[in-house]
Amino acid sequence: MRLAIHNLDKRLGTREVLRGISLSMQADEVLVILGPNGSGKSTLLRLVAGIWEPDGGRIEVDGNPLSDGRLQARRLLGYVPDSADPLPDLLVEELISLVSKLKQAPLPAPALIDQLGVTPYLGQRLGSLSFGQRKRACLLSALIGNPVLLLLDEPSNGLDPEGVAMVIELIKSRKQEGLATLLATNDKPFAAGLPGRCLRIESGQLIAATP
Repeated sequence: MRLAIHNLDKRLGTREVLRGISLSMQADEVLVILGPNGSGKSTLLRLVAGIWEPDGGRIEVDGNPLSDGRLQARRLLGYVPDSADPLPDLLVEELISLVSKLKQAPLPAPALIDQLGVTPYLGQRLGSLSFGQRKRACLLSALIGNPVLLLLDEPSNGLDPEGVAMVIELIKSRKQEGLATLLATNDKPFAAGLPGRCLRIESGQLIAATP
């Protein structure tokens, strides 16, 4: 897997949020995007996830363009937004079943469900869960199909220390399996526990940061 972003631009209304963003990732990389709230981190992940279209530039996954609704690249992705507020009337198990059918992938293994701590509330409605529980459920759904690139927006938000440690171990395990993770956070202690490299968004542009 290779993610390639070339000269990416994005405007929201009259505001230029991202300007000339270029980066690349290899198959087993962990890449952390640092920056304060409002810096454009979430915008970048939404573009890579194919939810928004860029105003300029292009995004490719394994040489497949993400633009124009093409599915080849999107099938390789898993995405967990920071909001983590999907379809509140669905049961967690219904969300998992829906995503499995959409991805045409098997249901997640019981061991993974246990690892993420989702087993106790599989039969509960998403709208009845705490923010942290919804984040875990969304992470489980994003991992269906074992995506080669996992996108995580503020993954430590709403999680207790045990949950944060679980996410760190999950990312490390994916790296050992040759799978990539791109995440955005302003939680520096969390980022410090991750393998890989860091970039920082400032004034809509990426700059190198301390590994």
